[in-house]
Amino acid sequence: MLGATVLTLGTILAATPVAGATDTVARDGRPAVENRGDFAVERSFTTWATNVNVRHNNADYARCNNSPSVANCPNVRGKVNPGESFEAWCQKRGSQTVGGNPYWVYIIRPNFSGWMASYYVDYPDHVLPDTPFC
Repeated sequence: MLGATVLTLGTILAATPVAGATDTVARDGRPAVENRGDFAVERSFTTWATNVNVRHNNADYARCNNSPSVANCPNVRGKVNPGESFEAWCQKRGSQTVGGNPYWVYIIRPNFSGWMASYYVDYPDHVLPDTPFC
């Protein structure tokens, strides 16, 4: 598949805290993902809406990563538009439901990363396939 992002969960877990650590945030600010064994992951998505905010909390990564919402992730790092693909790093239930969807997705773009309400992902279900939970 041309341009697809393919990673193994083992590669992803290299940036996560050691098992049993109290930190829920990797050193680069990305949330830790669940260890569900080694498997191939293809998770390139786009959005159906225009100017979708990608959020974080620059002062408190853990607050945003533990419970994504507009209130907990007040800083807009960038915006995503239809046709602009992104990698879905991980997903989790947030403290805010958007459009009937309670999930939020941590996305990675070339120039920014952060949380986006899963409601805006161009995919028919609330939970994204082959995307680990944070």
